[in-house]
Amino acid sequence: MSEYESMADRDEALALSRAAPHHAWVLTDRDVRHRNPFYHGPEMPHPEDDGAHDFIADHGIDAWREATEAARAAAIAAAEAKAREIADALDPWWPDDPTP
Repeated sequence: MSEYESMADRDEALALSRAAPHHAWVLTDRDVRHRNPFYHGPEMPHPEDDGAHDFIADHGIDAWREATEAARAAAIAAAEAKAREIADALDPWWPDDPTP
């Protein structure tokens, strides 16, 4: 998918999301599912994630939501730690820069 096709796909997904804020996921003409940023209901698995559907069948939707929330929190914490590491690193282009 080219850069322009990708931009068009995201634009279409945004328009579909605005039109259907009650859907957790929207499907574009390019057969790509996007998370709906306007959806504020309970967390829902990706419609094509068979693993999530199997987990839900075995343990229930609440257990899946707890596991997903924990995984998301861990990913956010890791990303924030990496961002702090990058922010605190010396600039390789200006190693003698005294700016904190």
